[in-house]
Amino acid sequence: MIRRAFDPELATKIVKEVPLFISFSDEEIAELLEKTAIYSYHKDEIIISADEQNEQMYIILKGRVRVVDLSSSGEERVMAFRHRGDYFGDMGLLDGKTDFATVIATEPCKVLLIRKSAFDEFFLNNNKALRQVITVLCQRLRESWLFHNVIGINDAESKIRATLAHYSTTLGTRNSHGIIINSIFSQQSIADRVQITRETVTRVLRKMKEQHEIEMVGRHFKLMPTFFDKYRQSQLYKNLSTDF
Repeated sequence: MIRRAFDPELATKIVKEVPLFISFSDEEIAELLEKTAIYSYHKDEIIISADEQNEQMYIILKGRVRVVDLSSSGEERVMAFRHRGDYFGDMGLLDGKTDFATVIATEPCKVLLIRKSAFDEFFLNNNKALRQVITVLCQRLRESWLFHNVIGINDAESKIRATLAHYSTTLGTRNSHGIIINSIFSQQSIADRVQITRETVTRVLRKMKEQHEIEMVGRHFKLMPTFFDKYRQSQLYKNLSTDF
């Protein structure tokens, strides 16, 4: 972890795009940024350790992190990914307890650290911001429950479809031909997310490409209408639609 300077205009732009700060004025954001710090993390560097007392919230300005459960042998079970504009560590600020998971930089990252004193000053009297915190916590709970259900099934293809469909909703940009997922997911990261092998992911993705359900735009997945048609016909989709 290295403390870094960061273009204040870019930091302000990114922070303003975070839903948590939608009710903040430009002056409030500028004042907040004066009381925060920006740090860089190397790929695979631990940002937060599970059971660590945390008194700051982290906002991702650049890069991507993964939220994992580490076994005693150091094996990772990926629970979620967080991207530019996402934040984490807020639960510890709200209840004063330790974090339940470890957060690791999946690629080189720059994050904005908001300490508890600044959080209390800027958020406790801002009802809109507090409601947004609650909204995000609810979304994460729903995401955890979704992947709990996905991991529990034995159909690898349905697992991958549900994963890509979920990220198309949370990270996707629609155009006339489909939806592009605006984050890079390796085959290994998909495998880790739903607890299957990378070889299985490779095989399923190859099949989807051959059937013109997905395309690659650079390193990004593009999901075609036929992908969603098949997903909506699956039993997993029907089960998840009933649950959610």
